[in-house]
Amino acid sequence: MKRREFITRSIGVTAAMTLPFSAKADTSVKHWDREYDLVIVGSGFAGLSAAYSANKAGLKNILVIEKMMAWGGASAICGGIACMPNTPLQKKHGIEDSPELLVKDMLKVGHKFNHLALAETMATQAYTAYDMMIECGVEFKDKLLRLGSHSAPRGHIPVGASGGAIVVPMHKYLLKKGVQFQNRTNVSSILRDKDNGISGVEVQTDFEHTSGEFRNEFSYKSRHGVVIATGGWGSDKQFIKTTMPSYADLRSTAQSGATAGMIKSLLSIGSLPVMLDMYQLGPWGSPDERPAGPGAFFADYAFAEGIAVDPMTGKRFSNELASRRDRSEAQMVVMEQGTKDKPNYPFTFCSEETTTRAEGFHAAYRDGAVFKTNSIAELAEFHGVKNVTALTQSIADWNKIVKGAVDPYNKPLDVRTELKAPFYSFRLSPVLHYCMGGVAITPNAEVIDATTCEPIKGLFAAGEISGGVHGMDRLGGCSSVDGLVFGQIAGRTAANYKANA
Repeated sequence: MKRREFITRSIGVTAAMTLPFSAKADTSVKHWDREYDLVIVGSGFAGLSAAYSANKAGLKNILVIEKMMAWGGASAICGGIACMPNTPLQKKHGIEDSPELLVKDMLKVGHKFNHLALAETMATQAYTAYDMMIECGVEFKDKLLRLGSHSAPRGHIPVGASGGAIVVPMHKYLLKKGVQFQNRTNVSSILRDKDNGISGVEVQTDFEHTSGEFRNEFSYKSRHGVVIATGGWGSDKQFIKTTMPSYADLRSTAQSGATAGMIKSLLSIGSLPVMLDMYQLGPWGSPDERPAGPGAFFADYAFAEGIAVDPMTGKRFSNELASRRDRSEAQMVVMEQGTKDKPNYPFTFCSEETTTRAEGFHAAYRDGAVFKTNSIAELAEFHGVKNVTALTQSIADWNKIVKGAVDPYNKPLDVRTELKAPFYSFRLSPVLHYCMGGVAITPNAEVIDATTCEPIKGLFAAGEISGGVHGMDRLGGCSSVDGLVFGQIAGRTAANYKANA
């Protein structure tokens, strides 16, 4: 895809897309096979958080449904970084930060397509996510990482450096509280009754996501409505091709179960869609590993303490800590200088000192995604850099910046590390990473009706399935906080729903 096409298709999109679904269809059932206080669909950060807060609010008979065999969805396989301001860990390290500063960063990266009330809710309530995780037994490393376009180091890294290090403790905590979990269960319909409230779901059990086969069908009543926390649809090539054709062939970081079934179900009962044609690309993708492999974590450190170079010129081509959209676009421009069969892959690299603190390094190096070279000449030869003089100068210029010279790209430096051999490098190729759009929600995580523009009674959503929090593009480490914060809000709102109905 050419740069002009990329910009046109990325910027020239609609902020909301209203579709002609009826909001008055009666999908109620006459017989319930099971009844629960609350049914939560999805077992990632948002679903677990909803179960946590609903339980805290007094609900006991809570069911968390998961379509896949394994728990956690995309949350379990992500890097687990959570960018939260004003936590005890930030204060321990003397880092000045605030929810207001986080919102400012979100609006800048989101090109002000953000729904401001949602962004403010996420930022001001982020501390509750930290407190919840600590209570559930999640442990964090004693350091903080600044990700691209963040104004402060606020990236909290769980011990184990993976989303699983959050999902597993929370899952165990909730089991002890009596929360029920049921996997290999697909929600085939969300049931909206004659009064237009959500009364439950129809499910298919012993579900096999690759074939769509299942053993039984049941109807589950949920007395406090239904929380939808199923994430995005990054593995649904057909839906992506239909909403953003130019992204159809990109590799995706999503797990194989991340399909568009739930967003279609939500639309079919009249939910208001927001920004379904907006997607985020990950600038730490590489042709040498699976999308969001361990090298992606290493790349964050190489971006922060090293530089990224265009092999065609031997020079830097962007701020390595710019927004994900800006970096991805810049990388695609570099790749266009090659051919379809042999793209001109840019690469980022750092010194050995950086590798001693970079999560993901050892696995990526072992798997062959990170390459070691012992001199500038060897680095240039490996990546096909013809202008060794220019590469040498780029390294020298960076080392001057480390010592205090002005960086023409204005990259913030939290750790000043000189570039010197041996070098560790990582080739770059953007990947489809996140669905920016979804269903519209209120700050109370209530799903909005497309016909009335009012909340649908008893329907709540949190995490990637909802849209508007991040706008056109999002900051790294904020999708986890989004799910953790709005998941809690959805659980609390649902717990209060029956009493207010």
